[in-house]
Amino acid sequence: MPEEYEADTGELLAEMREHQRLTGTEPVDEASRGMTRRDLLVKGGVAAAAVGGLGALAGPAAARTAQVDKAGKFTGTLNVITLGVEFPTPEVAKRIKKDLGFSVNLTVTDPVTEAQKAITAPGTFDIFGGYNYQYMQAYSAHGLMPIDTTKIKAWPQLYKLFAWGKVHPGSAAETYGDGDAPFLALFLKQGTSGLPLSKEGPKSNKDIVQWINESTGKPRGSEPRYIVGTPAHFNADSIGYNADVIQKQPNQVGWEYLLNKKYKGRVALLKDPGIVMQDIGNALKALGIFKPKDMGNMTTAEIDRVVKIAIQYKKAGQFRAYWDNFQASVNLMASKEVVVESMWSPAVALLVAQGINVKYAAPPTGFRGWCSANGIAAHVASDPAKLAACYDYLNWMYNGWLGATIMRQGYYIGNGSTLRSWIASNPHDSAGGIAFKVDEYDFWYNGATAKRPLPGIQGKIGDIKKGSVRDGGSFSKRIGHYSSWNSYFTNSTFQIKRWNDFLSA
Repeated sequence: MPEEYEADTGELLAEMREHQRLTGTEPVDEASRGMTRRDLLVKGGVAAAAVGGLGALAGPAAARTAQVDKAGKFTGTLNVITLGVEFPTPEVAKRIKKDLGFSVNLTVTDPVTEAQKAITAPGTFDIFGGYNYQYMQAYSAHGLMPIDTTKIKAWPQLYKLFAWGKVHPGSAAETYGDGDAPFLALFLKQGTSGLPLSKEGPKSNKDIVQWINESTGKPRGSEPRYIVGTPAHFNADSIGYNADVIQKQPNQVGWEYLLNKKYKGRVALLKDPGIVMQDIGNALKALGIFKPKDMGNMTTAEIDRVVKIAIQYKKAGQFRAYWDNFQASVNLMASKEVVVESMWSPAVALLVAQGINVKYAAPPTGFRGWCSANGIAAHVASDPAKLAACYDYLNWMYNGWLGATIMRQGYYIGNGSTLRSWIASNPHDSAGGIAFKVDEYDFWYNGATAKRPLPGIQGKIGDIKKGSVRDGGSFSKRIGHYSSWNSYFTNSTFQIKRWNDFLSA
């Protein structure tokens, strides 16, 4: 490894270890970890047999002796490290085997551990299925390879959001959102010249560049060919609330409800400092008392201000709990100990499916976004058959079936504009034994009223009641309106220290 790369990796590793020490997330047995986004289905009612099936897939990476058929096509196993968003059920792995002819060996973990693996042990996986903001750290460690967009068949059909920053470039009604928006954490300098490094990147970043000029909304030359990873799954997060107590429509409930003293002692926050800092910051922004230059990359002074105000609210008894896993957020709302909290949208969908009147806010000031980025480990380049299989895997995500499957979780797929036609052309295709129908797409993407009971988070007809409308409305209303994105703060060490000050106050 070149000397400068060793220095970069050492700096990243030291920073990662400090992050783990401060947050108490040193490596532990996977079985004792909190729930990931994938785990929500396990607790949400999926059959025990399905859970057992997933367990067989997870575990340490297998040996990398390439297996190919007589035609030279890979038939072995790809090792995938993932947050689990793209694997809501074991059926996904089975479908990959059926469609592509090879298996996947999953290691499902949390964002901190996954980024650490990319920095310290990139040889333990072939596919890196992470969040786009993780690449701000991970790519700088040089364990991942550039992804060639000319090998991604669906690239021309992907939403402009990822490359241009908006679904409809130039739209004054849509917002870029602060922080590590996909278009600021996507393109690589390889094969380009003169493009500036991403303004959101840490000091270690020497590869991730900005193609679109935010000030003008226009590109700087032709579109770069290489990216850190393919953006496949994405969504807009906000807050869930008990609609029996807070009798308002989703577009009437904003981030400021986290700090509404009327609900003192009945508010919960997500414990992750990288996200909760934005949630509180967005609440203060909605109240008109805080306007950082970049909500997803605050200065030390801005971090300090957010924490000082949050401590005042804490000492006044505003917060009931700080959840660190999916099930805890569900339990808090189901028990009615909490009436408003930071939540993931599938958690709200699960509560609704169980008959609890919870809604998902569509904050007037904008959602907090997240997006996947699926990359390939650099070591794969030495094995042509496996490399081709990795690209087949990335392309498979856009073939229609996965998009329709995760649609029932409330997630969007990167080429969602083509999904409705795929569903219409494949009337007998299904997940969990339930065929996909175009009226499902109309509910999730177009904001249409459900004209019949629809399948959803628990994988059964009736999860979504007849007459329901997706909270926040259509794709264009939700995805065109971001306040900020899940991000890696340049001042993350200070951010974590101050958040610990809050927790101990």
